[in-house]
Amino acid sequence: MTTISTLLTNHIATRDISRAFLSGNSLPLVIRPTTPTADLGTWLSEHRAEVEKSLLRYGGILFRGFQIDQVDKFDTLMGQFSQEVIPYMFRSSPRYALSDKVYVSTTYPNDRKINMHSESSYSYAWGRKIFFCCIKAARQQGETPIADNRRILARLSPALVDKFERLGVIYQRNLSPHAGLPWQEVFQTDDKRGVVEVCRANKVKFKFKDDDSLTIMWKKPAIYRHPDSGEKLWFNHSFFFNKFSLYEEMGLAPDARFPGQSLSSNTFFGDGSKISYEEYSEIRDAYEAEIVRFPWQEGDLLMLDNMLASHGRSPYEGDRKIVVSIVEPFVEKR
Repeated sequence: MTTISTLLTNHIATRDISRAFLSGNSLPLVIRPTTPTADLGTWLSEHRAEVEKSLLRYGGILFRGFQIDQVDKFDTLMGQFSQEVIPYMFRSSPRYALSDKVYVSTTYPNDRKINMHSESSYSYAWGRKIFFCCIKAARQQGETPIADNRRILARLSPALVDKFERLGVIYQRNLSPHAGLPWQEVFQTDDKRGVVEVCRANKVKFKFKDDDSLTIMWKKPAIYRHPDSGEKLWFNHSFFFNKFSLYEEMGLAPDARFPGQSLSSNTFFGDGSKISYEEYSEIRDAYEAEIVRFPWQEGDLLMLDNMLASHGRSPYEGDRKIVVSIVEPFVEKR
């Protein structure tokens, strides 16, 4: 890492902090203490406006060397930063809470990768910011790859962008103990009536096949403008939930015949037409071209603007503990 604070036209001014980038990338901005007594919580409080400005410019900031290496330290810091917390509801992957603000990152088999996505972009409510804190780094790999959603959009062909912009995206999820997550886990309730109320309130189509199986379907925009900068960006789960993503994970060919009801999820264009394998591949390639990976160091804190940046997870070996907090709720008008 090379400190380039003198090259930043709008850098954060403080005697206790240095700035750098990883491997020449503009994402993430790296902020490190220059004195062992620098307190990140205090510094964030004093420089909140500058931090927000940098986050809007770069999409992500990595705070390295501040020794946020215990869950209680992270929990305390999140309490200082924001009292508004997003409950992890309508979930798409298993994880468990350590406090009202902090979760362990997705408990997914460590030999599998997690595809790129912005947290809860499929939902009508999401957190504007997501924080990752490294309590224990994996022995091998285990990175949290990140990418700039503005650059993802710029890499897609004008024809595909226009198609998604005009039509939006339809999400379909089959919820059961045999496909993806059970509906009780997704909705955090065992009460069918509560599920029905949530679906109707959020304009989600639903069908219970039996006590264990539920199919839900809903439509959303695929391309958004950032609430602060007004920039257009790629913000959806059309890649993450698409059947070809599941095919690749299962080692199936793109033309495999697999019963739709057996898939945990799928995505379509907003008019109900299929997303072709070629279109899916274009999105995948755009992500791959923009991904930034860096090895976690214990005590690292990664702050992302959830709309500007997407994230995933690399496979790993050994123990790994990354904890997460999602803050600043944003509720979409419907």
